[in-house]
Amino acid sequence: MAGKRRITRSAAVRRGALPGELRRTRNSAETTEQILLGAARGVFAAKGYIRATVQDIIESTGLSRGTFYLHFRSTDDIFVRTITKVVDDIVASSRVRSGNTLRQRVYDNNLRYFEIFGANRGLLRAFFEASYVDPEIGRMRAEMRSAYIIRVRDHLERQRQLGRCLPIDPDAAALSLAMMVEGTAQSFAVLKMEPFEQPLELKKLCTAVTEIWCRAVYTDPDRPLSPGAGKPQAATVAAAGKRRK
Repeated sequence: MAGKRRITRSAAVRRGALPGELRRTRNSAETTEQILLGAARGVFAAKGYIRATVQDIIESTGLSRGTFYLHFRSTDDIFVRTITKVVDDIVASSRVRSGNTLRQRVYDNNLRYFEIFGANRGLLRAFFEASYVDPEIGRMRAEMRSAYIIRVRDHLERQRQLGRCLPIDPDAAALSLAMMVEGTAQSFAVLKMEPFEQPLELKKLCTAVTEIWCRAVYTDPDRPLSPGAGKPQAATVAAAGKRRK
């Protein structure tokens, strides 16, 4: 045994001797990372962005500070990882099309938006807090908002070309409507701002926001949409292009 040459890990890998061990190591690292992300989510939701510490995050996990720093550089780093999934969900929610009338589409979209805000209330509160003190997170918030506004603008432009809109400027209308929805979601779902005698009910609020949206831009929001709805006719698109030229 004393004279037996020791096989290094790199040599063993090249010879294919350790596939099981490599999988276990990789899976273990991924599991540890998910444990830390889950703990961070709870800490940021409860304590906010500024007051959360690495010690807070590892406290309930049984992991060490050294283990934390093997996976994340700082609380800022793990916060960005934690909030990215929520931001992606918010942006993705605006891409879903459902309903056979414009009113139903807007209502469904607004409801998804409000529900995501409500399900991530504490984390989004920390996100908004962080956006004022951390430039990178501030950019994330600006990008999330811009993506939503552009989606609304593109929708309004399609409907305008199809003759379903009142005389509007799609850019100005998109900014106004998107900020109405975002501001309502933040006030109601995140800040719990309800200065009324009776608490607001989510679907009732969503109906009111949708009604304001529909009255502001559509000629007939309850008209059934055809299967090809949302795709402007070629002649209409060509005419629009000539007008822009």
